[in-house]
Amino acid sequence: MRDYEVTIIIQPQLADEARTELIERISNWMAPEAAEENKPVQNHWGMRQLAYPIKKFTEGYYVMYEASIDPSAITELERNMQYVEDLLRYLVVRKEA
Repeated sequence: MRDYEVTIIIQPQLADEARTELIERISNWMAPEAAEENKPVQNHWGMRQLAYPIKKFTEGYYVMYEASIDPSAITELERNMQYVEDLLRYLVVRKEA
């Protein structure tokens, strides 16, 4: 297991309950059977202006996760996030030890 930071940008017009469900679904992709102490830490940055328009949106809802993820699961995580239409962007970065 390695430590990663995963940042996502969600479409701004998404309803609160749908946004919460999406955030939890992505969290479960990172650690599907993790115990409560090993769950990814969620840092909600909230609505922010984008540097440039993405899919005609000028702002997005930012969430950053800090999680310990098996390196072999990163490809599957990115593939799953690629097909979520409500995500504008995502970034997976390995933290330095």
